[in-house]
Amino acid sequence: MVKTVSNIKQIIDNLKKIEDYLGCEIQDVHDTMAQYIARGKVFVAYNINGQFHFAPSRFVGYANNSLYKHESNVEKDGRKTNPAISSILKQTNRFYPELENAYNEYCMILGKNPSNVNRTFWILDEKYLSELSPSPYLEGRRKQVTHMMSERNRKVVEEAKNNFKKAHAGRLFCEICGFDFQAIYGDLGKNCIEAHHIIELSSIDKEHEVAPNDFIMVCSNCHTMLHKKGGTIEKLKAIIAKKH
Repeated sequence: MVKTVSNIKQIIDNLKKIEDYLGCEIQDVHDTMAQYIARGKVFVAYNINGQFHFAPSRFVGYANNSLYKHESNVEKDGRKTNPAISSILKQTNRFYPELENAYNEYCMILGKNPSNVNRTFWILDEKYLSELSPSPYLEGRRKQVTHMMSERNRKVVEEAKNNFKKAHAGRLFCEICGFDFQAIYGDLGKNCIEAHHIIELSSIDKEHEVAPNDFIMVCSNCHTMLHKKGGTIEKLKAIIAKKH
């Protein structure tokens, strides 16, 4: 039988695990944890650098939890974890309008739609927060999430790729470093390229129409660098130019 948490350290350890999963570079790991948060009903709310984060009770409430253990735990039940957390935090979970608003914003940051349920919260005492640090994924959150969601328009991205191939004799290659997946990997790399949105989407405050010419073709490495702080198309091209 999986044991519920019995002390504050176990709760904090589970919160650290959640932050690690949300900051994981493996997209499936991030998405799995984010989906648990979006589906939850009862949460431990904790404030990091002015931003409330939310941890679902059914994950936080079991000692030394992990995604693997959580998915394998067929007995997980909020009726077990909620009393355990309430006892440790010495408070009862309840509805807070301001936390509900913060939760909805948090789900937007994670790129998930929250479930349509009634939610309640515990508020973690600030004296425990020094042990927690924000997930890298949440830094610069508006820019990253807006970009991520906008690029999901697959139709316009495919059109951008097709237009590029027509203009370059059927080739797809990185416009920054010149890397050509098909030239290196043969048929395995055919049609392999990533599309990066040229417009600084963090400056756009309203819905807008995305056009094929709004994208630049980039390899995976250059795309990663473009999402680094200070990473711009011009800067990367200058760096590459110095290497040749």
